[in-house]
Amino acid sequence: MATLHLRRARSHAGRYLSSSLEGIASIPAPHAMTTDDLLARVPLFRSLDADALHRLAAATRPVSFPAETRIVEIGEAGHSLFILLSGEVRVLYPARSADYELARLGPGEVFGEMALLNDMPRSATVQAVGDVELLVLEKDDFRKVIEESPAVALKLLEVLSLRIRSADEHISGLSDKAMRDALTGLLNRRAFHERIKEEVDRSLRYGDTFALILLDLDHFKSINDTLGHDTGDAILSWLGRLLIDHTRSADAPFRVGGEEFAILAPATSADVAANVAQRLVETVAEARPPVGHELRVTMSGGFAACPDHGAAPDVLYTVADRALLRAKENGRNRIAEPRVDT
Repeated sequence: MATLHLRRARSHAGRYLSSSLEGIASIPAPHAMTTDDLLARVPLFRSLDADALHRLAAATRPVSFPAETRIVEIGEAGHSLFILLSGEVRVLYPARSADYELARLGPGEVFGEMALLNDMPRSATVQAVGDVELLVLEKDDFRKVIEESPAVALKLLEVLSLRIRSADEHISGLSDKAMRDALTGLLNRRAFHERIKEEVDRSLRYGDTFALILLDLDHFKSINDTLGHDTGDAILSWLGRLLIDHTRSADAPFRVGGEEFAILAPATSADVAANVAQRLVETVAEARPPVGHELRVTMSGGFAACPDHGAAPDVLYTVADRALLRAKENGRNRIAEPRVDT
């Protein structure tokens, strides 16, 4: 059970300061801090004015916990924000054999911020290392302040919107990295599988056509074996740039394997796909990769169009891949027409 120590905790509220979880630098002389100042270090409250912070400070209460107390438990509904005044807590993720310590927090640091905004279960357990004193702001008290002061509510909405935008940009960046091949800058195999499904769905729903072109470097293994993998990587990187430069903005080039590439071309018939594939094969053959060696690189290609050669991603890929293999068998540095088994 938590034990309240009002006078002691109030004295500590003016004496402790540290950085928040989001990396704010510590300020000298932490004993100079007030409860308002401590609340101003909570990320959610950073942009609030002095009056709003004072309203929130009036709604807080001090509380202390003895060593080893689990202040919050993973999975339970959150209803309080805590600011450490003294002592340390461990942030734990319970495992079967032992609790895994994710972090340690000290004076001035915050946990439970999101509990003020939603009823989602706690994502971790927080346990006192030794005796700790904290300020606590309950969700109900926080909401009373919001209801009594629309200006505070509007300011919090502004803060939340900026944080959501920042989070969206971060997630978008992570998603883009997950979908791109680092060497060539092209979309990767995972992105290819998602995109071809979208194109097939669009074709079936609206009757649109699109084409899949597969290209594969000829004798690439011998290049790696003879000149080394650094040269091979340089060729792949160069080829990625070449495909971007020689396809339409609506087309999507992918690296789907070691030396295998794919292009999804919307609104493209089989005849047009054949011309595009042939032009790309000729462009690669005529160019010279900037690798410091007199080297001629060629590619072989195959293609398939939806719905002419299939109306499912795996069928289209198989048809285009078999055409690519025939191009290899027929001498490389060429394309082969698709064939549909009947």
